[in-house]
Amino acid sequence: MLYEEGFTQNREISWLRYNERVLEEALDKTVPLLERLRFISIFTSNLEDFFKVRVGSLLGEDDEGNDDIDERSGLTAAEQLRLIHSMVPGLLMKKDMIYGSVEGELGRAGVVRLEPEHMEDEDRGRCFDFFRDEIKDRLRITLLSADDELPVLDEERPYMIAALDAELQDRFGIIDIPEGLPQILVLSRGKKPGTSFRYVLTEDIIKMFADLLFIPFIPLEVYTIDIARNAEAAGSTSNSAGAMREVVRKRKTAPADKLITDGRMGGSLMAYLTDRLGIDSRQVFTTTRIDFSYLDDLESCIPPRLLGKLRYPPHTPHNQLNDLDGEIFDVIRRRDILSAYPYDSMDVILGILREAAFNPAVREIRITIYRLASTPKIADYLIYAARSGKKVRVVLELRARFDEENNLAWADKLRAAGCRVYYGTEKYKVHSKMCQIVLRDKGGRDRYITQISTGNYNEKTAGLYTDLSIATYDQKLGKAASRLFKDICRERLGELPQEEAADRYAPLLASPVSMRSELMRLIRREAGKGERGRIFIKVNSLSDEEIIEALMEASCKGCRIRLIVRGICCILPGVKDCTENICTVNLVGRYLEHSRVYIFGEDFDEVMYISSADIMNRNLDRRVEIALPVRDAGIQKRIRRIMQLTYCDTVKGRVMLPDGSYAVKKGAEPLDSQKILSVR
Repeated sequence: MLYEEGFTQNREISWLRYNERVLEEALDKTVPLLERLRFISIFTSNLEDFFKVRVGSLLGEDDEGNDDIDERSGLTAAEQLRLIHSMVPGLLMKKDMIYGSVEGELGRAGVVRLEPEHMEDEDRGRCFDFFRDEIKDRLRITLLSADDELPVLDEERPYMIAALDAELQDRFGIIDIPEGLPQILVLSRGKKPGTSFRYVLTEDIIKMFADLLFIPFIPLEVYTIDIARNAEAAGSTSNSAGAMREVVRKRKTAPADKLITDGRMGGSLMAYLTDRLGIDSRQVFTTTRIDFSYLDDLESCIPPRLLGKLRYPPHTPHNQLNDLDGEIFDVIRRRDILSAYPYDSMDVILGILREAAFNPAVREIRITIYRLASTPKIADYLIYAARSGKKVRVVLELRARFDEENNLAWADKLRAAGCRVYYGTEKYKVHSKMCQIVLRDKGGRDRYITQISTGNYNEKTAGLYTDLSIATYDQKLGKAASRLFKDICRERLGELPQEEAADRYAPLLASPVSMRSELMRLIRREAGKGERGRIFIKVNSLSDEEIIEALMEASCKGCRIRLIVRGICCILPGVKDCTENICTVNLVGRYLEHSRVYIFGEDFDEVMYISSADIMNRNLDRRVEIALPVRDAGIQKRIRRIMQLTYCDTVKGRVMLPDGSYAVKKGAEPLDSQKILSVR
């Protein structure tokens, strides 16, 4: 067992440490104040998803009496749950402390959130008018006795619950806050334009006047609550539209695995909620502020002159189309094009699709889609191409967790426009990011323009996540990608013997066929070089046991291993006689580090890939993933620079210690990789 050797850690604990690292960005004085508040919001939403997915999965194992131990930590599901439940209250206390500090600094900077107990009569009067005219009649009130069942609560929005003063038995009231309600009330913008701003949260206004909602009862205590439901309990391995619609429906009533409140409830109210939700006291957490969805409303109301000081300075991604010496198809025929988001815009892939929609030589457009923006230009181009008579084939993965409804809606729209829509494979979730344009040349032969990315075809996240995309006219690679795409559509993946399938998709690496075996071969190749061995990997998560063990063995042979791991990292670096030659860094900054890069060797025998896959069991064995070999010398040089700057970052980068905690790089000159890469 790996855990017996002392160089691995539990994935859930590793993730909680990562989320704490996200929270700590809100302490950084160099980060603008509203951005610091947003990091608190990200921490909160991350924790919510963690409970829905990971804690939900562990609860399922525990309920089934599963005593299997985690190979990386030696813990059963029940023991992991106890650790998680013991760590989360401390993280929430830290969040509350940081939130209070940031709110105080925002107040001194001119953005003042007023609390009801500190309001003067004039402000209270304006709050009452707002409550009476804009809020009261839009709230849905439910009165309950102690014997009543709890109504189904939508986990996507917060509710309030009150304990009411009643003579004969306990009574409670639920306030259902509908979507679309204004989330803040602006009280004043200051005497000098752009110098100050006073506001109050709608949530606090509702609490101020809650006594008007439950007449003839009097609310004794009122709390905002939020629940997390077990997303795994509603899960389905099927990729059919009907199955996904059932998953979305079931998720709304799945068992709760967490209740969080913004205050300590009285005994009767707490007993009622825990009993009706089927949870125990370990699954109840307290914090000062639950819902941060008001941030967008807040930013839209702050005067521009003041807002500019509170946010990151605007960043305009570089439009590479302005640099091209000719039409985009002609340029790609001559050379590969690398786009590094968010430093470059998505204009290259958008330009490819736009050209494909109009070019008469284009026979077919193919694309795999995992997550789309709410108003995606990519979908618009696909629809236009289909309506123009082009053959458009879309593999749209319905099992993109929490995006199922959006993907179902887009599947219907694409199909209605004439696109052929496939839902991936029944056995494997399609997580690869691939677009291919099939052209017919003058000789009647098919020619391929192939684009492969580490991230989603999502214009919104392309401005927030770091990802890499390469467009190429390499025909050998294009034919391999074509075979892979067709095998996905025909549900043939995994039918061929492994060696035959690996050859079929070469030079691509494809999960679940060839990626694991080739990564293992390259790790062992570098291990065989001893101290001359070099491995440099950047991923979001590293938890696969076989890869971890191979990296440890390579380290023991003297191979130098550098890892950039944003989130879960189950291998502990610097452990004596195990991982002394492994150094792991983590970077949390303005942009979410999302690109995956594998580099083995250096100089003449260097092998470099960009990939959609993290180094996790699910990515290597249960998903369709792609790794693209990078062969263009100029592109290799740029990717090496990005990797080196990220690894050497001393401003936002942290070094992982042998116990799994993170430390600032001491004594080093300031180097902010994302800031440097933002400058062209």
